[in-house]
Amino acid sequence: MPKNRQEIPKAERQAELVTQARELFAADGYRGTSVAAVGRAAGIAAAAVHWYFPTKDDLFAAVIDSIFDEASAQVAADPGLAGDPRDELVAMLLRMEPYRGLHRVAYERMAESAALHTVYERMQEWLEGRLLAAISRRAGNDADLASIVDLAHVLFEGLLVSVRRLDRPTGELVDLLITSLAATAEAN
Repeated sequence: MPKNRQEIPKAERQAELVTQARELFAADGYRGTSVAAVGRAAGIAAAAVHWYFPTKDDLFAAVIDSIFDEASAQVAADPGLAGDPRDELVAMLLRMEPYRGLHRVAYERMAESAALHTVYERMQEWLEGRLLAAISRRAGNDADLASIVDLAHVLFEGLLVSVRRLDRPTGELVDLLITSLAATAEAN
């Protein structure tokens, strides 16, 4: 016998809402997606959505987090990457590329939303960690990596949110970034 709506565990309902919201945000954008539309897609009232996610930004943060979690899990599970931080970085950026428009909105809204700020900060830490590991491999362990962290942060924001079509493949841009920053770290 199928469960009635009251018997569905909260975590299961939240996961369904995030799945539906992800599809709607990806198709219609942040501004084109309403909480009511997400509720309808999940088969519950808009007011009930707010029980799980108090604000639209909380729901949006959960969507961005799910995109990041899925991409990072795929990267971690890919034996072809063999723990190479450069390859992991490129693979992650390629997996995130279809969601650039959503990343741009998350970046713009994170000043107003603690949930979005937390999710975006976690993504940046992952990206910067892989970049710094790749630079370390090239420049050596005694390189001054602290001097390039801010630059890396700004560059990743550009790769994640830019509306400009890239003139080069993502891997080539990451290689250029690693080479340049490794040389800077060695010089300091």
